Amino acid sequence: MCDVKNTAILDMLPDRPPQVTFSCDSNDNSCKFQFWVGRVESFYCGLDACTTKVEQGSNTKTTTYECENMQCSCIPGRFICGEDGSLNIDDFLDDMIKGPGKFTCKSGSGCRFEEPGMNELIDTFFGDNYISLDCDSGECLHFSQVPGYVGVPIPDNTRWVAFSAAGAILFVLSSFLLLWYVGRDRKHGVGEISLPENEAFKLMNEHVPASLHFSGVSYTLGGREILSDISGCVKPGQVMAIMGASGAGKTTFLDILARRRKRGTVGGTILVNGRETTDSEFRRFAGFVDQEDTLMSTLTVYETVLYSALLRLPRDMSLEAKKYRTLETMNELGILGIRDMRIGDSGHRSISGGEKRRVSIACELVTSPSILFLDEPTSGLDAYNAFNVIDSLVSLARNYNRTVLFTIHQPRSNIVALFDQLVLLAQGRLVYSGDVSRCHEFLADIGQSCPPGFNLADYLIDLTTGANLDARTQDDSSLEAPSHADSSNLDDEERGFLHSRRSLHSSNGNSNAESTSVDETELQTRPNSVTTESSAFVKRKTSQFLDVIRGNQNKANTPLSPRLAVLVEAYAASDIATGVRAEIDSFAHRNPVDELPDVVEENRLLRGRRGASWLMQFRILSGRAFKNLYRDPALLMAHYLSSIILACVFFFSLALFGFSCLSVIGLFANERLLYMRERANGYYSSFTYFSSKVLFDILPLRVVPPLVFGAIVYRLVGLVPEVATFWKFLLILVLFNLATASAVLLISVAFASTSVASLVGTLIMLFNLLFAGLLVNRESLGRASWLSTISFFHAAFEALAVNELRYLQLKESRYGVEIDLPAATILNVFGLRAQVRFTFYSSRIPLFAYSIPALW
Repeated sequence: MCDVKNTAILDMLPDRPPQVTFSCDSNDNSCKFQFWVGRVESFYCGLDACTTKVEQGSNTKTTTYECENMQCSCIPGRFICGEDGSLNIDDFLDDMIKGPGKFTCKSGSGCRFEEPGMNELIDTFFGDNYISLDCDSGECLHFSQVPGYVGVPIPDNTRWVAFSAAGAILFVLSSFLLLWYVGRDRKHGVGEISLPENEAFKLMNEHVPASLHFSGVSYTLGGREILSDISGCVKPGQVMAIMGASGAGKTTFLDILARRRKRGTVGGTILVNGRETTDSEFRRFAGFVDQEDTLMSTLTVYETVLYSALLRLPRDMSLEAKKYRTLETMNELGILGIRDMRIGDSGHRSISGGEKRRVSIACELVTSPSILFLDEPTSGLDAYNAFNVIDSLVSLARNYNRTVLFTIHQPRSNIVALFDQLVLLAQGRLVYSGDVSRCHEFLADIGQSCPPGFNLADYLIDLTTGANLDARTQDDSSLEAPSHADSSNLDDEERGFLHSRRSLHSSNGNSNAESTSVDETELQTRPNSVTTESSAFVKRKTSQFLDVIRGNQNKANTPLSPRLAVLVEAYAASDIATGVRAEIDSFAHRNPVDELPDVVEENRLLRGRRGASWLMQFRILSGRAFKNLYRDPALLMAHYLSSIILACVFFFSLALFGFSCLSVIGLFANERLLYMRERANGYYSSFTYFSSKVLFDILPLRVVPPLVFGAIVYRLVGLVPEVATFWKFLLILVLFNLATASAVLLISVAFASTSVASLVGTLIMLFNLLFAGLLVNRESLGRASWLSTISFFHAAFEALAVNELRYLQLKESRYGVEIDLPAATILNVFGLRAQVRFTFYSSRIPLFAYSIPALW
């Protein structure tokens, strides 16, 4: 309250002393001016866009408030506002008082208020330049900031805090026991499971044979034709191999047959038992095995196949029946003897590459698919394991009446002998489609007979690869090739290239059958000449490499080479192609009620329409994630040990948990391929997968470590010994851990590259760390203070500091002077909002807000 000191005004009002109140709010930069007469308010003014300035002199201190705008209003019936016998300045206040207003106080000299319109009024009627004031100043403080404040003594609840810490430790130990129980190894014997006769009979007879016929299959991407006019057929009990050189379109063709999603335009007709099916219906009775074995290394062989069965077999099938089906499938593929061995990885080898490939096949075969597709099942395997895998597939097809199709690059002759049907592609065109047994006959008919004793697969790859190459110069065409005996020491690509050049040169118009026989004779009788012809071989390989580069650069506009066109046209005009087309036409026009069953309807009746429910998917995936975490304890132990050893406080504890959350980046990245394969094959929904992964990352890695940390550090550091404060401390750490892990998980999903995700995650951590409140003061940021608002480090740091320090009173004695300072004052200096009553709760809300959108 300020007393007016203008003499003329005081003389006019001897019994009614005039007074002024002036107050400001720094939050919205506004001030209020009120004029009182005899303790009754006469008029009031509002000022905005205000600034404060303090000037400190040697013996004086001047405080100035300047406001750009000012508006005033009278209170009707009050002094100088219409009171009987007094002046009414209402219109004057509305029209003339606009600002700017200035309030200045100087220690020892009083205060004054100035405004152009009001100064003119004072000068006109009272002869003064401004309103002179004598003020008593004050400032609003939190009650704990008032000097001399003595807080209520805090009761000593050390015993209850100790009990709480013991409870947290007990929870951790219980979690360890649960992890051990869920993830322990179990031995599974074949004789453990017995089924009722009716259910066993249903399992053995649920398979529906399916023949596959395709005609005129084509694929166009970006205006470029990748595949063109491919036809063929394969029946139950048969194996179809799709062969071709690298880039021939094998995998693309297999994806189209298997109804995998493609970006381009697919044409042609694909019939199953003479009927067309939709993509969703097709996936119900077909299985697909990718080229790479994406399996969880910590699971056993039995568990890997069993999880596939639990997720994909009908929900009304009993658990015992699903276990029986798992063992039956493993027995079909010859992996029952390794059922209790773990899959392993490059650092911890367990089963061989061939066995791993058969496990991948078993994961698809466990659903009893009518048609099984495999992409390069022998890729990366040695000759022995490659033969075992193909032999298992052939036995599967013939013994269990299934239809199997796979791509293969350049198999050995003993593998080729197992094939029933063969599709040969070159540059997306069909060179051969039909029985393998008639391939030699076809080659002889077109003048490209396979030499006796030569691997048919090698010869076909050589033939199509050479047909794709451009014409050579005369010097290049005259180069001699190594003998067949010596070429056996070279790799498949080299042998194929060398032989294809001989066979194709012999098929030119200037060549005849005699030159072909001479080449074959030289192939078998020429002495060792690899060393003498190494220079010629390097020239050939260089020429081939340059041709490939030129071919890739002009691939969109390059037509078929004449030699390849001859091969394609020769097959199209052959009796074999005519027979394939006739068979496809007969199936396409067959009466639907003929002897072949409707695979879609039969599978629907046998298996039901629905697989595992959402809740069942979540439970199964959660169990799998739990086992994976428990059996690979390095990450788990790293989190727990860091919480125990690096027991720091507040800011550095936040840094500890914040940066440890970067381990979430590998949570999804390590299983991205596994998720894509299983999701594409209909194992589960995306929501259930991520729910289980998030849950079993949160519980053992984001909730338990803060509890371990808090139980150890809280009493040792000497924080507030209150049970409620202790649990708030733990709650803040857990929420902060969840918010940070959620943000990093979002980054790991958004970026396919682990390196990029790690870099982005680290930068976000550093950004949040910078604006946490310890390195950069919130008050010094000005308009950029919102950077602290969006920092989850700042939210957690503020909540921890206020939780522990808000009611503390700091006392110090220096030079005979007692200094009594509330801790809330220190918090305000650091830009932490201790004066807000619900600061703790308002700081927790952002931690929830950061977690939920990122997890969603």
